[in-house]
Amino acid sequence: MNLLPILISIPHCSTFVPAELRRLMLLSDFEIKKSADPFTDEIFNASNAHVVKAKISRLVADPNRAPDDIEMECQLCADGVVVSIDENGKQIYREPPSEKAIFERVKKYHTTFHAEIEKLKPKMKFLIDGHSMWSVAPATKSDAGKARPDVCLGNRDFTTCSRSRTLKILKFFQKKGLSVNVNKPFGGKFVIGEHCSRHRLPGIQIEFNHKLYLNEKTLRPRKKDVEKLNKIIFELVEILAREI
Repeated sequence: MNLLPILISIPHCSTFVPAELRRLMLLSDFEIKKSADPFTDEIFNASNAHVVKAKISRLVADPNRAPDDIEMECQLCADGVVVSIDENGKQIYREPPSEKAIFERVKKYHTTFHAEIEKLKPKMKFLIDGHSMWSVAPATKSDAGKARPDVCLGNRDFTTCSRSRTLKILKFFQKKGLSVNVNKPFGGKFVIGEHCSRHRLPGIQIEFNHKLYLNEKTLRPRKKDVEKLNKIIFELVEILAREI
C-alpha cells in the first residue's frame, strides 16, 4: 500500500524502561504501564500513514514535553520531560536523577524521537498526535475527578489546526457515535506545538478515552474495540489526505 502524506506520532505508547533505570524506580511494572497510553501503538498504527512510535516510557523522557521542561524539583508536579511523581502522585525514583542525567536522557531518547519526525516532515501534509486518557481524570490533573468525553481534540487554541478543519474532524468522530471535546481537557503539548502550524504543517492531538477499548482496572484491551478504533483512524487518514 502506498503511504499517504499523513504523519502519526505516538509518543506515550511504550512501557520500556532500561534495566539501569528500572532499578532506581519505586513503581511496579503495572504502575509503569498505567503511566503509558496503553495500546495506542495499535490504535494509531494506520497502515496508510507514516508512523513514528516512542521506544521508551514517558517516565524516562517524555517526547511530548519541551526538552528543557524539567519538573524534578517540584514534588507536586506530574508534568515535564522528566518528572518526580506519576499522575497519581506517587514518587517514581528512590533518588531523583541529576540534571546531567536528565539531559543525557533527553539527548538519547527525546531528541531521536523528534529527529524521526523532522526527517519525514517535508513530505507530510498533516500530523496526528495519538494519545489515550483515563475516563475520569487523576488527582494531579486540572480536571481531577471529572468524567471525560470519548474523544478530545487538541489544537493549542487553534494555532495548529484551523477551526474549519477541526470541526470537520469533530463531526467525523460524532458520526461514529462518539462524544467530542475540543481543547478540554487537553489542548495539545510539545509534539504539535513544535512541529505544527495551521499555515504550514497543520496537526491535531487526538485522545481516545480508555473506556472505549479497555478495562481500566486491569488494563486488558478488548481486541475488537482496539481494531475498531484503528479502522476509524485509517478512515480519518484517507479523508485528511483527500482534503489537503
